Amino acid sequence: MRIYEYAKKHKFSSKELLEALKGGGFDFASHMAVITPQALEFLEKKFKKKAKVVTRGLVKKEPVAARGKGPGKIEKVNTPIQKPEDVKKEVVEKVSAPEVLIIRPMNLADFAKEVGQPAASVILTLLKWGVVVAINQVLSEDLVKKLADHYEIKASELPSKKQVEKLEREVSPEVVGSEKQERFPVVVVMGHVDHGKTTLLDFIRKARVAAREKGGITQHLGAYEVETPQGGMVFLDTPGHEAFSKIRMRGSRVADIAVLVIAADDGIMPQTVEAIGYAKQMGLPIVVAINKVDRVPSSRIEAVKQQLVKHELLPEDWGGEVVCVPISAKLGQGIDHLLDMIILQSQIMELKAGRSMPAHGYVLEAKIEKGRGPVATLICQHGVARVGDFFVCGKTHGRISSMVNSFGKRVKEVEPSIPVRVAGFDGLPGAGDIFEVVSQLEYKKAKAGKRDVKPIAPKLLAVSSEKDINLIIKADSDSSKEAVLWAISKLSKKLERGFKIIHSAVGDISESNIDLAAISNSLVAGLHVKLEGKASSLAQRLGVDVRLYDIIYKLVEYLEEYSESKKVIKKELKKVGEATVLRVFNIKNIGVIAGCIVKDGRFAKGSSVVAYRGGKKVGEGKIRSLQREKKTVKEVHAGFECGFLVDGFNDWEVDDKVECWLEISE
Repeated sequence: MRIYEYAKKHKFSSKELLEALKGGGFDFASHMAVITPQALEFLEKKFKKKAKVVTRGLVKKEPVAARGKGPGKIEKVNTPIQKPEDVKKEVVEKVSAPEVLIIRPMNLADFAKEVGQPAASVILTLLKWGVVVAINQVLSEDLVKKLADHYEIKASELPSKKQVEKLEREVSPEVVGSEKQERFPVVVVMGHVDHGKTTLLDFIRKARVAAREKGGITQHLGAYEVETPQGGMVFLDTPGHEAFSKIRMRGSRVADIAVLVIAADDGIMPQTVEAIGYAKQMGLPIVVAINKVDRVPSSRIEAVKQQLVKHELLPEDWGGEVVCVPISAKLGQGIDHLLDMIILQSQIMELKAGRSMPAHGYVLEAKIEKGRGPVATLICQHGVARVGDFFVCGKTHGRISSMVNSFGKRVKEVEPSIPVRVAGFDGLPGAGDIFEVVSQLEYKKAKAGKRDVKPIAPKLLAVSSEKDINLIIKADSDSSKEAVLWAISKLSKKLERGFKIIHSAVGDISESNIDLAAISNSLVAGLHVKLEGKASSLAQRLGVDVRLYDIIYKLVEYLEEYSESKKVIKKELKKVGEATVLRVFNIKNIGVIAGCIVKDGRFAKGSSVVAYRGGKKVGEGKIRSLQREKKTVKEVHAGFECGFLVDGFNDWEVDDKVECWLEISE
């Protein structure tokens, strides 16, 4: 039996059970650990005695004749009776592990003391990894981080002075304690494209989101508040296509728990590996959902677990701590168990947020909506955001004019961890910007200090080389634009003719975009956007090529084809023939014709010729007209006589030597 299973059976919290086991001298890493027979015996004795009393306040003891107690006797009890050996174990001083460990180089002894582990235990762990370290030897930052992950301690980089000051403001004494309340866990769903992430969320929230996605893939970061029998939680649905790696990273930065969806028939794929890396980088606990088990034999589930081990994720039924739940997102099989595991993990983490402090959040997505202007999807990590609040956000600011929750309903205020789409921005914020509610005075100061106003007409940053293809990109959101630019950058590296981004922005394609494209000889490409008003007719009039797409990989495929079609064909000038001038004819209204005999190779119409006299070059030009036996021909080969008229040279003399040169493609 695992710790969480025992806790659920006896109606204790997993954390309480872990603390009791540590007090009894048992060291278990997490609630997923299997209870040993000795630990089980200890728990049975400890909690059997505890069950006879109420740990808080007064209890009514049962009549015991042997003790001479009368029935109904009231006695105050603080702790259950323990064995002498238990007491001895509990009085041993033990340093508790820190909530967050600052990653920095430190010697092994200091690390062991800081994380509350015996130095010998840390040395043994490193030996198992093949690393031999003495007690006073300095551990590298990478090794400190790996050990912190092993001991389930959240790790953080050494913060800057500004970050420390900001943290002190956020976690002030008046906020800690009664001000902080429990909040919903934020769960990011990650994995490879078409492995069933959106279908899983689709089943959970009972909304047909997957059916509305173009091409069957999620192309935006969706944030959804979900009420389940297990409790409330917030899900982030991240795209799986490789172009959306920045969006996946943004989702993992704001989340508390990562659910890694792996299709049983495919196994671990490139974007799965990337998702594992992001989750580990952010220190997120990982719950693995092995999807599509309804269509594969059970052996495939074990195969996926073997792959997980290669990426240092040891499944709990193999003695590790990573929960693996077989599910079928399409049929709903195993999803209740998956939600149980998520809630259990969140309870262990004790997620809390301050409500009375000014709202402080993180922008997930930003776009321009018709009738609402710039809007942003954000999650407040602390504080309650309300309609009418002033705020600053990255380089922009504003006042909240309206908020719409994930159910499409307008709300007047939003609690921490709840996703909401906010309107009232003075400009379009960037995805990833920090959102902070401020006083009206601070808002006015921010507004007055705004100097970096963007020009109405886009600025041509650089003139592209002759080899590059000029490109203007428009997308419906900041993250979509990011993904397109990333994909184009990656594509350009493998093409002979890459792309130069002249301008990129969020919103529909305007007339000014078409004007810029005409001036800079650019191709215009749009993702999830359309042509404004007269922009279409202007594009036709100016001959600007505009391409609109709903699926990113279709856009990338087109650009690759376009680049290949514009590929510069390398040509080399080669000598293909030699001739000698026999006679010269000066014909009125036509020009000077050189009558020759081709000694070697061939002469062709349109080719270049070079004239030599006495071994010196006397002129050159292009053959405009070529004749043999008074008939116009395209080519004349060695051994035949011909006459040609050359543009650029007419001072021919008998016995001049002539060379013929042609551009030959490599």
